[in-house]
Amino acid sequence: MNRLYIILGICLFAFAACQEDGAKPCSETKPAAAIINDFPDSLKVGVSVEINIQYVLENSCGNFDRFDITSSNKNFEVKLITKYEGCNCNLEFKEADRNFEIQVDFPGVYTYNFWQADGDFDVRSIKIYE
Repeated sequence: MNRLYIILGICLFAFAACQEDGAKPCSETKPAAAIINDFPDSLKVGVSVEINIQYVLENSCGNFDRFDITSSNKNFEVKLITKYEGCNCNLEFKEADRNFEIQVDFPGVYTYNFWQADGDFDVRSIKIYE
């Protein structure tokens, strides 16, 4: 009987060692191309505006995850990140949209670079006035 427990323990240890810590099977995050129809030319300092960003989900397991925003001086790079969770997904392209808030506290001309594909961006400029 002790031999059975030892073999069972070794099998469980080997199985656990093969699993990645915290990994979820059939889970992936990746950027989606942002499609922007209306972008303001100007905006008053401190006032916020929401713009609607459209994107495409690749299968039935996809959902919006977050916006990844990096900034340098007066330039912002915006990536819309989607998350796909599930192993049995239907291959279907589905349009979705999400609002993105713009608010700047200092006057000047700012550039927003919305990710389209590796190396390609939809570049939009906005003048922030007092």
